[in-house]
Amino acid sequence: MTHASDPRAARLVDTYLSGSMSRRSFVRGLLALGVSTSVAGSILANASRTLGQSPPSGLSGEARFLIGPWTDDEVAHQQVIAAAFNQTNPGVKFSFKLYDWGTQAAEIDASLAEGAHDVYYFGEGDYANRAVQVDGFEDLTARIDDPAFAAEKAKYLYWDRIGTYGGKLLGLPLCWHVEDALFVNMDAVKAVGHDETFVDTWDSFLDAVAKMTKGTDTYGAGIGMQIGGFAEWYQRLRAAGGSYLTADLSKPNVNLPEVVRATQDMVDLFTKGYAPPLGTYDYNTAPDAFTAGKLATYSSDLTIAAVLLAKPQPPTFEWAVLPYPPASQPGPAGSRVNFNDIGFLSMGSKTPDKDLIWEVLKFFSNSDSDAYWSGVSGTYPARIDALDHGYNDYAAPQLGASFAQFQQYSVGPEPFPAFGTVEDQAEAQIQQAYSGQISAADAVANVEKIVNQEVFG
Repeated sequence: MTHASDPRAARLVDTYLSGSMSRRSFVRGLLALGVSTSVAGSILANASRTLGQSPPSGLSGEARFLIGPWTDDEVAHQQVIAAAFNQTNPGVKFSFKLYDWGTQAAEIDASLAEGAHDVYYFGEGDYANRAVQVDGFEDLTARIDDPAFAAEKAKYLYWDRIGTYGGKLLGLPLCWHVEDALFVNMDAVKAVGHDETFVDTWDSFLDAVAKMTKGTDTYGAGIGMQIGGFAEWYQRLRAAGGSYLTADLSKPNVNLPEVVRATQDMVDLFTKGYAPPLGTYDYNTAPDAFTAGKLATYSSDLTIAAVLLAKPQPPTFEWAVLPYPPASQPGPAGSRVNFNDIGFLSMGSKTPDKDLIWEVLKFFSNSDSDAYWSGVSGTYPARIDALDHGYNDYAAPQLGASFAQFQQYSVGPEPFPAFGTVEDQAEAQIQQAYSGQISAADAVANVEKIVNQEVFG
C-alpha cells in the first residue's frame, strides 16, 4: 500500500497546495496511487472545520452503511468522507456494503428487518412508499425540523417536494439526479450551423439532428438506450402537459392529444433514421459510440459525464450536457421539463446509537462532503452551497455549467406510491412504439390503462 510519504504522493500534495491542481484531480490522484484515504479525508475535515460543520468531538461507536455503487470507486469515495469524520472522532468505526441496484429494495428491507445497518441510501422513486409506511426507517422529522437545525435545513434543496410524500421526513437529501439529459457533441452541432440554443425549441433540435445524421455512420439523436424505468419518455409526457395523474391524484392525465404528438415526435426520430434502431447501442456501449462520433447527441442519465471523464480516451471534441427541448406542441399546462429524482441518506430505526448516526448523516451530507461525493459520482449535490464549496473541482465541468438550467426545469416523481411500477410498465409500452410494434397513439392509450390498473385497480 502506498503511503503519503511516497514521493509520488508528496509531489501531488505539493502540486495541490501550490494551487495548480484541482481538489478533484488531487483526490483521484491520491486514490489511484493507493494512498490512505485519511490524507484526502483531511482536506474535507479541514474545510468542514472552517465552515463549522464538524461533528462534536469524542464520539465513538459504529456506523454501518448499505448503499448503491454509483461508481466503481464508491467505497473509496465513502472512505474519504469517513476519514474526514475520523479526524475529530477516531473512535467511530465505519463499514460500507454495496447493494445491487436491481435488488436494492429487497436488500434494504432485509437489512432493516435485521437491524444490520445504520445508514441507507435510497432514491425518491422509493420515498413515496417508505414515507407513508416508515417501514423500518427512523422518522427524522423532529430532528430535521428542530429550530437548532433550521439554518442547515435551509441549505438543502427540494423540501417542498419531499413534503408531498406523506408528512414524515425519513432522510437528508444527498443529491438530485437527472435521469435523462442530452449529451451533445458541440463540434458536430456547430458544424451544421447551430449552437447550444439548438435545444431551446423542438424545431431547432429536429433541424440539428437531421443535419448531423450521416446514414448509419453517425446518428443525430441517440435515444431509446435507457428504456425501462429511466424516464426518457416521462419527461416528454410532462413537457406536453400530461402526467400519470391529475394534480389531485384523482384520475389519469395521460391520453391527451399533445402527449400523443410528443410521443410521435420521438417515434419519428427512428422512422426517419435520425436515431439508431433499438439494440444498436445500449447503456454500456453508448458512451464509446458517442466518443467515437457515432452518436452526435444521446440521451442518458447524468452519471455518464463521470464515465466519459474517466475513460482512458475521453472525447476529443467539445461536448456539453443539455436539457431536452420543449415539446413541439406543449399542452396548456406544459413546459420545458427535465425529470430528476432525489437521493437520501436515512437511518434505520433499529440502529443502536441514533444520536451518533444523526451526526454521521449531517456530516456525510454537509456542503463539503456533498460537493465531493456528488462531484466524483457524476450527479448534482442537494446542497445549495455545494457549488461554492468544491463541487466544480470534482465534477465534470459540463455538469457545473448546466446545473442552473436543469434546476430551472426540474420535475420529480408524482407523489403516489405506485409511481415506480407505472413508470416501468409505461416505458415498456413506449419501447414498442419506438420499434414500430404499436403506434404512438396505442402506446399512450396503453399507458393510461396501466395507470388505471395500478392506481385504481
